[in-house]
Amino acid sequence: MREFEVENQKLLLIKSNGEFSAIGHLCTHYGAPLVKGVLSNGKVRCARHGACFNIKTGDIEEYPTLDGVQCYPVKVQNGKVIISASAKALEANRRIKTMVTPSPSIKTVILLIGGGPASLICAETLRQEFYAGRIIIATKEQHLPYDRTKLSKNLDISIESILLRKSEFYSTYGIEVLTNKEAISVNTGKRRVGFKDGTSQQYDYLLIATGCIPRKLSCPGADLENVFSLYAPEDANKIHELSNEKDVVIVGSSFIGMEITWYLINKAKSVSVIGTSKVPFQDVLGKDVGTAIMKLS
Repeated sequence: MREFEVENQKLLLIKSNGEFSAIGHLCTHYGAPLVKGVLSNGKVRCARHGACFNIKTGDIEEYPTLDGVQCYPVKVQNGKVIISASAKALEANRRIKTMVTPSPSIKTVILLIGGGPASLICAETLRQEFYAGRIIIATKEQHLPYDRTKLSKNLDISIESILLRKSEFYSTYGIEVLTNKEAISVNTGKRRVGFKDGTSQQYDYLLIATGCIPRKLSCPGADLENVFSLYAPEDANKIHELSNEKDVVIVGSSFIGMEITWYLINKAKSVSVIGTSKVPFQDVLGKDVGTAIMKLS
């Protein structure tokens, strides 16, 4: 794999099994250069978070990410590799796969419970696979689907900056999102989901993708004021607001806890981390890596 620059923009040229292909050079997840990834079995895997792209089409093979990368026609002529690429495609790098819009004649309803990436990717895949019936995403949160993993990296964050798709996307492709809709019952016989607000929704097909919730402390004092769990943007903003020049204690020494620590280290008066292991990340990265990271702080 090699990066090439064309008109101040880059693309990734790949030679695999004697054949050439060219795709966008940046991972559409967090923008890491794919040239630093791994090429194997017709796919290139990003080194940062493992997103995987087809080298012939640029399509997503494995997540986490929503969009594929651009794919450029390649031919070999007189011993030279010739790539055709428009300036617009080079600048965009990412590509949304073609999706259909809903048809009023199709009455089938697919209901997706949960407002995270799983429901959104399911909805987009259905549209990409030419499903033109109703798609409804029901979430107990007040926001459109967003990237929750970014909350621990920047506590002073706006919801607009972490939305997985803007509101216009949902209206364009006819994906209905019901916010503040907490599901409390499922009647599979009648194919109906009941919500906490007293309403219900009929469905033909149902996906339950409610994800996870943070584990709460069970010790005395866990319910006192200024004890927070990080789950929503409002939690992150509150922690940011109250931590300035204060003594902060973080319970948990893996990714979320340490990312919050890194964010607060120059903002809080002091930061103390409490964990069940001897060093941070010990369970996931091992003691040697954890020891090295602990020395950095």
